[in-house]
This record gives sequence, C-alpha cells and structure tokens, in this order.
Amino acid sequence: MRWFALIPGLLLGVLMALVTGMWQFALFTFVSVLSAALTTALIRKKKREPDLDYSDQPLWVSSSGVAIGDRVLPKSGWFFKERYSDIFFEYFTKLSSEREVLLRTQELEDTHYRSLRPGLLPFWVGVSEGNNLELDLVRDGPHGLIIGSTGSGKSEFLKLITSSLLAGVELGRIQLALIDFKGGAALRTLAQHPAALTLVTDLDEHKHERFWLYLGAELKRRERILASKGVSDIAALEDMPRLLVIADELAAIISSNNLALPTLDSIAARGRSLGVHLLATSQSLTGIPRALLTNLSMRFAIGVSDPGDLISLLPGMRGGAPTNTRALAIWGSSTAGFDFPISKSIPHLERGPLFPELVAGWSVGLKTDIVGSHDQLGIVDVPAQHIFEVVNFADIKGSALLVVGAQQSGKSNFIEVARTNLPGAVVLDCPKAEELETAFNLGRQVICALPSNFLLPLALQRRFEHLIYLRQGNLDQHIAAGLPKSAWNEKLPPGRGWYRNQSIQLVRPEPYQVQQMANHELQQLVR
Repeated sequence: MRWFALIPGLLLGVLMALVTGMWQFALFTFVSVLSAALTTALIRKKKREPDLDYSDQPLWVSSSGVAIGDRVLPKSGWFFKERYSDIFFEYFTKLSSEREVLLRTQELEDTHYRSLRPGLLPFWVGVSEGNNLELDLVRDGPHGLIIGSTGSGKSEFLKLITSSLLAGVELGRIQLALIDFKGGAALRTLAQHPAALTLVTDLDEHKHERFWLYLGAELKRRERILASKGVSDIAALEDMPRLLVIADELAAIISSNNLALPTLDSIAARGRSLGVHLLATSQSLTGIPRALLTNLSMRFAIGVSDPGDLISLLPGMRGGAPTNTRALAIWGSSTAGFDFPISKSIPHLERGPLFPELVAGWSVGLKTDIVGSHDQLGIVDVPAQHIFEVVNFADIKGSALLVVGAQQSGKSNFIEVARTNLPGAVVLDCPKAEELETAFNLGRQVICALPSNFLLPLALQRRFEHLIYLRQGNLDQHIAAGLPKSAWNEKLPPGRGWYRNQSIQLVRPEPYQVQQMANHELQQLVR
C-alpha cells in the first residue's frame, strides 16, 4: 500500500470536522490510518522473514516464552505466522492424546490390557478419541495385518494385542505358533507363554520346511475332526482350542520357502471355520499377493510412510491425509485413528506348558537319543501327517541298505545295531569297492556304511534298495547326495539323517552293545 493513498481519507476527516464542528471525525480517521500503517508494516516484516520449515524441529515451552528449534517466537500469538499456530496446535493435540493413552495404560496394565468387550477372541487395541478401542478377532477379522515402516512400533503393537488376547481368553482355549523373521528377538517373550507351541525364526532355515508341512497338516487335522463330528465350524466344538499364527515380517516369510505362501493362503481362506487365525506384520504391502491380502480384512497402519500403502489399505483416504494419531485401524466398513502404549507384560508366564505333547511335535521333533528295542532301526518324522513312524529291520528284510555319513555322524553305532539285529546279513563298515562287490556276489543281504567323501561306483550304488544319508562332511557333499540345500545343518546330532526324503533318527546300541563295541575297538588296537 502506498502512503499517499491514505491522504484522501485523512483530508476527508478534517473537512468533516471543520464543517460539522465534530472533531471525532478527524480522530477516527487518524486512528484508521494508523491501524492501516501498522498492518502494512507487519505484513512487510513477515514477508521479509525466510519461509523455513519448522515442522520437524523440537518445541520449547516455558513461562517466559516459546521457541521452535533455535527460533524464539514473539510472546504474543498475534504475531505468529499461520504455520507456527498449526505446529503448536498439532503439538498440544498430540500431547493431550499421549496423556490420555498414559492414563488408560495405567488403568489396564495390571490386567495385561484385557478387553472387557464380550467375544470369542476380544482384545484391546488402544485409545481412540478418549475411548477404549476394542475389537474381536473372530467377529471383526478373522485375520489381521499390521503395516508399518522400520521403527514405527508394529512389533510392539503386535505383542500388545497378543497380550490382550491371552488375557481375555480362558487359559487353554488358545494356542500360539510364532514366526519371527527378526532373529527371534521380537517374539522371544511370547515363546515362553504356556500356550506357545513353537517359535521359528529366519535363522532356523533347516526347520522351515518341516514347520510349513506341520502347519499345513494341522489344517487337515482340524478338518477331519470337524467332519467326524458332523459340524462345519469350530464354534460348535467346546474342547478344541483356537490356533493363533503370529508372523512378524510377512513379506520376508513368504519369500523364504516355497511352502510358506500356499500354507498362509490356506489359513487365510479356510482358517475362520477351522479356528486358525493369522496376525501378521509387514513393512509395506510389497511382496504380499493380493489374494492373501484380501483375506487379511482387519488392518492396522502404524506410522505408514508410503502413501500408496495407505490408499491400498483404505481407498477413500487421500495419500498423506493427517490423522492426528499414531495409528489407524480398519475393519469391515469402519475406521478409527488411535494411539497405543508399549506392552510391558504378558499374562500367565509363570505357568508351565499347557500342551507339552504338542510342543514336542511342533518344536522338538525327533528325539536325539533313542535306545533301540529288538529289530528297531530308527524313527522317521512325517510332519505332513503329524506322526513319528517306526522303521524296523524287518521292513528292509532281504534288501541292501547303504548308510552314508561323515565322521561322528553315527555310522559306527548303526553298524553295531545292524550286526545285532541281522545276524545272517553281510554288515560292512567302510569297505573298499572290491570288498563290497564280493559281498554282493555272496547272494546275501548287504548292509554297508560309507564315509561321505567315498566315491562309490554308480553300478554298485544302484544295487542298494535303501539309502540313508546322515550328516555329510560339508555343504558340497550334502548337495551331491541329492539333499536340499535348505536342509543342510552341520550340527546334526549323531544318527540324524534323511530316509526317503524324510528326517530319520537311527537308534543307538543298548549299553551292553556299546561295551562290546569298545572291547572290539580295543582288540583292534592291541593287534
């Protein structure tokens, strides 16, 4: 505004005062001109200030003044820029929300965040607009997905709602199968819960295939039970607990094994009626097939940084639209912004395992020390059927058996057991190729143990109807034996190996047989 533009107004005020004798006109005009001048000066001052972004700067509030970052603001809010007011509004709104969450958390800590809402699998989510946000996994799910970038708190939120579920459901009515692809650190505490059946991590590569086979077989087992009872939903059975599969870092889990995605798809598609529920986390939606994502109908966005993910989770929301809360819950046709605390405790950790026999099948698998009874060769793990199958020497009667393994893999123990149970067979411990050829020419059953670095002629190898591979000397020998790379484990216990693509644990000799072996070795040294 030009200063001379104010002159006509000032002259008009003076003229009116002279004509009417009312000098209030002149005073009013002078005040108006002064106000316009001050407003103009303030606007010019604000325009001269650099337009910096203070949205990520810390706020300092005290009785003497306020500051954003290193910039001290005027004491009067009249001189604030609009963006300063927005920053302070968001700050105090967030502060108020955090205080509300803290208050609710203190009220619920002693009950492990138990939900008071009735339901089959109720849980407390957090605080939404000053009220408790509570959901039911069966009614509002039956499966859930938590999306959040690294450090957003999605693993902590996963533990929070799991703790709430365990507190709100009668002990023994729920089981846990845990998959943690962060090395096991995130879900280690949950693995100590009495309801936990197993914990599989990304470091347990040799366990992955067995776990997925076992989980897939659990679905089939539940289907058979429902069919035998003549019902179509687990809700009709009072004695069957529900299974909660918790998967931390879903995208990485899917890409880790060929069996992972088909098994998770089966859970998502058929789990509701079978009582198997999936709760998963992921940094983004990338890597999660749409068919699986469609069935993960209960969704939580925790500090989502990718606008595309937010739009995919909630198509009606604009990318980058503010929610003024830490997280967003989406279930059915409902949405709610909410805040949540960090879970500090998990209920019932002082109790012992509720399902010890199931833990042995899910997590332990084959025992490492099996003393054989008469005629027993070993025990085979069949995870696809949830059984341990006994293999006897009578099962291979008249057939040739070859056992291949590295040093201290259990070959010597097997040879002693074979000599005891097959007195009419030719039992050879690390023979030469000529000795093996001679043994076959005798027309008797041949039982042989060879080191993993022995190059057996193909013609002789084909004469063995049964092959057992124990731990090999190195990864190359393991792969050369036709075993999958993912099954390589240099710490396999003695007697553990593979038979017909299944894991087997060979029996060890009885104590008197061990003494006989020691005496035999001593005689060899004396000679």
